[in-house]
Amino acid sequence: MLRRMDDMPAGTLGFEAVGKVDDDDWEETVEPVLRREIAEGRNVRMLYLIGPSAGEMEGDAMKADTGFRARHASSFDRVAVVSDENWMRPALRGLSFLLPGKARGFHVRELEQAKAWLVEDVA
Repeated sequence: MLRRMDDMPAGTLGFEAVGKVDDDDWEETVEPVLRREIAEGRNVRMLYLIGPSAGEMEGDAMKADTGFRARHASSFDRVAVVSDENWMRPALRGLSFLLPGKARGFHVRELEQAKAWLVEDVA
């Protein structure tokens, strides 16, 4: 499941993967929050934490996320993905070339750095 993180800096969103994550988690937890932010004219600065409590992540969940970002690309300012999964950072670098905004990968031990990066350059 995906759960919203409460300890995020002002003006940012955070979601943590806990256990198995599927496309329903994205549609029920993340997408409504993002839709509201976008409808209110805010640029999204978001963090995904895929830490040790995360389990299997279904491909449909990743497709839902990528598809949503592609449809609303101009609304994303920064996306931080925090994970110790070896494949995550190279995949993120590849995706970041396709979408506007900044995307960056961090190790789990760098969670606080990821949060700080999200709020850099906020006017």
